[in-house]
Amino acid sequence: TNQSQVIIQPPVLNPLPEATNSAKINLYGFAESGSNVKIYLTGQPVNNVIADNNGNFSLDNLELTLGRNEITAMAVDNAGNKSRESEKLVVWYDNQPPELEITQPADQTTITNETGKIEILGKTEIEVNLSINEHFVVIDSNGNFKYTFPLSQGENLINVVATDRAGNQT
Repeated sequence: TNQSQVIIQPPVLNPLPEATNSAKINLYGFAESGSNVKIYLTGQPVNNVIADNNGNFSLDNLELTLGRNEITAMAVDNAGNKSRESEKLVVWYDNQPPELEITQPADQTTITNETGKIEILGKTEIEVNLSINEHFVVIDSNGNFKYTFPLSQGENLINVVATDRAGNQT
């Protein structure tokens, strides 16, 4: 008997953010209409969903693990033919706000210099976005930063915000 292998296309997963601070994520994609789509998280099967008549499928609240998550999918048609694995999506799950330390000036410091400026010194994690009163500040390869801040008479509020790629803020 001559058996012909039916080729079904691997599912296509819609892009996901590179990093998230949410423990659960919604996954969307496209596969052969009516096929059973098996979803894998870092090589482990986590769920099955059926592609609708248009080939669309979705999985709500896929639970991520802290750190690196690799998401793939495979389609199986009604006759049991399996597709190859989909392209791999990688999502970092990080729920910890970045470290942030201000070494100078101390809170509630009174400045009486003539220049009307102070140096703000501190340290945070590398690969964060740092802003001081909504001005972008460059961080060196060790996470150190230095920013000259213009003072006005009276109380000056200085808002230092470190935001990591998953959206966590300190």
